Amino acid sequence: MKKLFIYLSVIIAFSACTSDLDLSPLDSQSELTYWDTEEDARIFLNSIYADIENAERYLYYSTMSDDAYTRVEAYRNIASGSYGPTNGVVTGVWSSRYEAIRRANIFFNNINDVTEISEETRAEYIAQARFIRAWHYFILIELYGDVPFVTDEISIEESLELERTNRDTILSFIYDELEAAISDLPESYSSDQNGRITRGAAIAFKSRVHLYNADYTNAAELSSQLIGNYSLFPNYGDLFKIDNETADEIILSLQYIPTFREHNIQYSLIPPSLGGYANFSPLQELVDSYPTINGYDIDDPLANFDPANPYQNRDPRLTASIIYDEYVMKDFQGNDIIIDTSPGAAPDGLNYSSNTTPTGYYVHKFFDPTARNQTNSGLNLILIRYAEVLLNYAEAKIEMGSFTQTDWNTTIRALRSRAGLQGQALEYPGDDQGMLRSIVRNERRIELAFEAGHRFFDIRRWRIAEDVLNGWTHGIQTNESMEDDGYIRVSFRTFDPAKHYLWPIPQSEIDINDNLTQNPNW
Repeated sequence: MKKLFIYLSVIIAFSACTSDLDLSPLDSQSELTYWDTEEDARIFLNSIYADIENAERYLYYSTMSDDAYTRVEAYRNIASGSYGPTNGVVTGVWSSRYEAIRRANIFFNNINDVTEISEETRAEYIAQARFIRAWHYFILIELYGDVPFVTDEISIEESLELERTNRDTILSFIYDELEAAISDLPESYSSDQNGRITRGAAIAFKSRVHLYNADYTNAAELSSQLIGNYSLFPNYGDLFKIDNETADEIILSLQYIPTFREHNIQYSLIPPSLGGYANFSPLQELVDSYPTINGYDIDDPLANFDPANPYQNRDPRLTASIIYDEYVMKDFQGNDIIIDTSPGAAPDGLNYSSNTTPTGYYVHKFFDPTARNQTNSGLNLILIRYAEVLLNYAEAKIEMGSFTQTDWNTTIRALRSRAGLQGQALEYPGDDQGMLRSIVRNERRIELAFEAGHRFFDIRRWRIAEDVLNGWTHGIQTNESMEDDGYIRVSFRTFDPAKHYLWPIPQSEIDINDNLTQNPNW
């Protein structure tokens, strides 16, 4: 069975199976009595894979950007700027990452005690765990800045005395861990090991970390190591289907298995007529970022944009990703249906009921027609893919001032050609850095829409969040009001650059540890 290696052994070992599996490995040293064989080590390693990310956060990062809106209060409050140190997402991300780091530390403290294992396999397992622990610390420093830094098992008493470590110290550790992982990870695994972290995944992730920290030279160099080693899947929309989960473009995914390990994010994405509940709705701001098929912004006179038919003649990635009014799609029986998102239309129209979209849009990108009960899906969720590698390389080269027509053809043109853009969209626009920067940033937005929080992190690292997260967000144009050219107002957002670029340290942590300081202005 596909994708079985990571989770089935853990399910058997720990008997933990729910609709969105929360694998809970043994995490107390006194309970770990099985560190003898390679199988023992593999079972525990498999369990910490489940910590990398959960499906909910994978999706809902986007609602804290200018791409989507949610009714889920904790995420909505962060998006609107009305949150503090007790916010459930702020506290939940902190606690789950440190729980995961503790499990990784347990692995490191025991893996060398395993005798029935080859040294090559031991090194591979350690390299995978290095990647995972580095991943957690990367998320922590991106969100909170300076955080406690622990690389060993510690007691509860010791944990209550921890201080925050400088972000740069942890960043240096992340670089070192990923470099060590790259040395010991294989290029690939056998087909029954799909989903394991490869050398390419570690290189791509290290490139991302360098890019996020404005080290463009290393970001470009690392990305260049992968260019030509992977390929873009021919059809953008089909890339996100279960049948194509082993496509060469996909470098690392969260692994799911129908029935054994599923997620239910589809419930939040699809129209009520298909069994969904609109807890996650794309915003007009995202829809407007998709150019016309010739590559021009919709407000450019050369775009040939028709406001009366706003979804025609657009970048095909719009149709692949977003369900809009009069959208034609397949239902779960394979029949063509038309989704009506117009105001008050039953059963899917704008604000027809509490189940329907408040923006006039639903999500098609992760639609899984094979989902059990329409919403419980075994579809993998992509964490790293070759398209991101190309975008990392393009952005780094642009910021270095060394982006060329050859680079354009290798990266942006290749992505746009795969998507189906035509004509001027494929032509090199010239050497103007500002124009190139604008192009690559928008290309990231639409190419990686709704995936793994890319837009959320991008607007923060580019320091443009105060520009795009202040004021009203919008849904479809109804002309019921003269305000905002007739586009409905969905939510009002505030982003204070003096405080919101870092999340607050959870109050519950400060309450039990006087050594933890709070971030500025919280």
